Amino acid sequence: MAHMKDNDRERIEFLASSGFTVQDIADDLGRKKSTILRELINRSVESNRNYKCSNRICALFDRCPRVKGYGRDARRSFNCTPRCFEVCPDFVERKCERLLVPSHVCNGCRDFATCPMMKRVYSAEGAHANYDGILHGSRRGVHPSDERIERMNAVLSPCILRGQSVRNVIRNNPEAFGGVKERTVYDYIGGGLFDIVRGDLPEACGRRQRKKPKEAKTNARCRVGRTYREFVVFCAANDIAEWAELDTVIGRVGGKVLFTIYLPGGIMLGFLRDHKSSQTCTRVFNRLWEVAGPELFRKLFRVILTDNGTEFSDPEMIEKYRPDPIHNSTLKVPRGIRVFYCDPYCSSQKPHVERYHREIRRILEHGTSFNTLDQDGINLAFSHVNCYSRGVLGGKTAYETFVERFGEEGRVFLDKLGIVKIPANEVTLDPILLGAKFKRHADRVVLRKAGVIPPKNTEDQK
Repeated sequence: MAHMKDNDRERIEFLASSGFTVQDIADDLGRKKSTILRELINRSVESNRNYKCSNRICALFDRCPRVKGYGRDARRSFNCTPRCFEVCPDFVERKCERLLVPSHVCNGCRDFATCPMMKRVYSAEGAHANYDGILHGSRRGVHPSDERIERMNAVLSPCILRGQSVRNVIRNNPEAFGGVKERTVYDYIGGGLFDIVRGDLPEACGRRQRKKPKEAKTNARCRVGRTYREFVVFCAANDIAEWAELDTVIGRVGGKVLFTIYLPGGIMLGFLRDHKSSQTCTRVFNRLWEVAGPELFRKLFRVILTDNGTEFSDPEMIEKYRPDPIHNSTLKVPRGIRVFYCDPYCSSQKPHVERYHREIRRILEHGTSFNTLDQDGINLAFSHVNCYSRGVLGGKTAYETFVERFGEEGRVFLDKLGIVKIPANEVTLDPILLGAKFKRHADRVVLRKAGVIPPKNTEDQK
């Protein structure tokens, strides 16, 4: 909503919480009713505070047709059992009549604290952050959709592998590219959006590559509605005190990378990948969805906080999945999670994953190449890190804390991912854990950074 000031939004929140109607709010601010309606519809956030806290979530609660037991117990309805709706075959979720009208929010509702239904809340701070994100995102340019990327890839990749140039492919297939410039296609190739890589291009090896290749985001406006301020508002509205954090650990530039995930319960996961791109990140979450199952997955990833890297620039494919990617690649089903982004250059906003990086860097020294490693080696390293006792956990290990919290289901989840329990006296946070050859490589990196031995390129020149 253009030209809406912070104090206007604060006034809307106050009046809505005081029980004023939309027309009353519009009259108070001197604005049109439609303007206030759009503000409430577009800027309110969903809240699951106290969701399903009572059997009254069932629409049949007052006239439950089922009875419990026999004899005297038969006079008791089935809904006398706590959380009976989880097993009742007749369960029908109740919907709030206030929210049947899109413009209505739960601000000012006297039953807010005890209501078991899904809610919508308007927050002035979250509304301004949402609008501010849209304002910034509108200046980041236009990016093609996933379907268009796939359409361009289907034409471009086979032709490039036959030795054709990008310019030739665009000229012969204008319907697939639809005005996309040649330079933009090169950026998409460098960003890993297509099946082909830079080395597949004609004469690519004959040209000197830039020191830092330009990376292309899958969705240039991925931050819209997902800023850190909106993350804070969303967590406050839903009583969320823990969340997952994502990051990427780089080995040697141009080599394999490590996707790291910090989970509620204090445990850390790592996934080795050939390069960082949104597609590889999506594959990681598809695997986690299959291994954990929907229920545990939603507990672990209810809210995700990450940085602004290109590998995390497709939040929609993290929040949703394709149940039938072969026959219906356009159908996307929500997983019931939300992705948010830290402010640029503010890694302190996700301190948990950054803190764990200090431990994993004791094994994977900064500057070492991950190209000789495999996923089994990464699982071994993270098993030792997660079995290292921590004062912040009361002297327990992250592995113990996670299993205590999520029980046997959590232990099976870690076991499937290759994270196992290591005896306390056998925990090793040193490169020797991954073999003598990797230890020698790490030692040379340390000596090179200290200036004891010359840089590698100098040795090559000699």
